[in-house]
Amino acid sequence: RDAEGAPEPPRDRPYLVISIEERHIWYKLGGAILFTTQVATGSGKTMVKEGGGRAWKFETPRGRLVVQSKEEAPVWAPPDWHYVEQSRKRGLGLARLEIGQSLVAADGSVITVEGTDVVRVLPDGQRNVLQAADGREIVVDGRVLVPPLGTTQRRYQGVLGTHRLNMGDGYAIHGTNQPETVGRAVSHGCVRVRNEDIVKLYAMVEVGT
Repeated sequence: RDAEGAPEPPRDRPYLVISIEERHIWYKLGGAILFTTQVATGSGKTMVKEGGGRAWKFETPRGRLVVQSKEEAPVWAPPDWHYVEQSRKRGLGLARLEIGQSLVAADGSVITVEGTDVVRVLPDGQRNVLQAADGREIVVDGRVLVPPLGTTQRRYQGVLGTHRLNMGDGYAIHGTNQPETVGRAVSHGCVRVRNEDIVKLYAMVEVGT
């Protein structure tokens, strides 16, 4: 073990090293570097929920983690903090929608869940499936809507790039739709790499690494 107590890397199989300080990743076998590139890491910022409740700390975890699974075309289900962050950026409130509940909007329409979709039912009975994307969340009467987990409106395509290496507890090494952020401490804890780099890592890195 080194001075910080981290386990010695395996001598007989490849391993990953991520430097939070240098914002770099190395894929190594013994002392040989098989691949290396820049990454984005956690911002280190803390966001506290209104009313002094839960606090989220956006840090990349330290210590030894293991690649638990691999995904192509990963879909992002935004955690609650995403909606808190979006509401604050835009100076809006928050409205949470649960399965089996409805929200009545000021115009008389009703926001509810039908199947796996969040829909707006107009007073005349017409139904519209609402659309949501990163930075283009559903807003109802000046409040950002938090859709239920499992609904289409809480599944964002493309945000995590083309591939993802899952490391548990919601942390991963993944691609990004914001390549300009690579090399900076800006993520919410995950390790972002450019899409062309995650394609290479995905092909090389095995589950269990």
